[in-house]
Amino acid sequence: MILRHATAAILAACILVAAAASAPAQQAPARGGDAGTPVEVMARDGIEWDREHLRYVARGDARERQGDKTIEADTLTAFYRQSPSGNSEIYRYTASGNVRISTAGHRAVADAGVYDLDSRIVTLTGKALKISTATQQITARDSIEYWEAKDMAVARGNALVVTADGRRIGADTLAAYFDSTQPQPQQRRNAAARQRPAAPAPAGTGDRRLERVEAFVNTVVTTATEVAQGETGRFNASTVISVLSCNVKLTRGRNQAAGDVLELNLNTGLYKLSCKPGTGTSCVRGLVVPEKRTER
Repeated sequence: MILRHATAAILAACILVAAAASAPAQQAPARGGDAGTPVEVMARDGIEWDREHLRYVARGDARERQGDKTIEADTLTAFYRQSPSGNSEIYRYTASGNVRISTAGHRAVADAGVYDLDSRIVTLTGKALKISTATQQITARDSIEYWEAKDMAVARGNALVVTADGRRIGADTLAAYFDSTQPQPQQRRNAAARQRPAAPAPAGTGDRRLERVEAFVNTVVTTATEVAQGETGRFNASTVISVLSCNVKLTRGRNQAAGDVLELNLNTGLYKLSCKPGTGTSCVRGLVVPEKRTER
């Protein structure tokens, strides 16, 4: 069934959490910036309009597709209300059971999801939570939120960001900020490509870049050669520099260093340890283990 109505902009590029659904021969109330874009809603067990509870429900292998945005789940529900002007507007979407969400640049999986249109925040919960792009993967134990207005994902509980080159940033809570304003690599290499319509990118493979990560509590940054630990941390994807603070420890093989603040260049391996202002330099300490020379 094809529905034509205006729907909310369900995820500026990262996560879409639910579907606008409508009963046969009915048009769902809508809100948002995709007005006029066809919306395809499919469900094995049917689509119902619950007027008593002001909601639309699609059940059984439900799928909603609008442009390059697709959400699949066992059940998709759209809740609506009457606005002061007398029109109906959707204010919340939910998805439950085997939730799979994709756009041209992102793919997310969860057991359940809620999208609140008033706050423009998406919340994913359940087991094996994950958001994937072409350059990074974000996982968490408790929840992953997407703040559409800030283009930011917040992962809670054993949160982890893994970049394409294998670097890992973990903490109890992570805030990952994205930047999608940079041109596609192919467009930079080939000026003629700008004159031709670009082919649609497969879901989860768009030019979506991680801009920075902020980490809170039990922060761990891991590369192929070192492990850095601290209470809080920041990672800048452009400079590839991590800054960790409070009870910092750096381990490289059997060598160790500790201090209050650590600035680590993940490309060069160069690091700087320092103390908090006013505490002197006594907080910085290290242990260097000489390597044994092999006699021939």
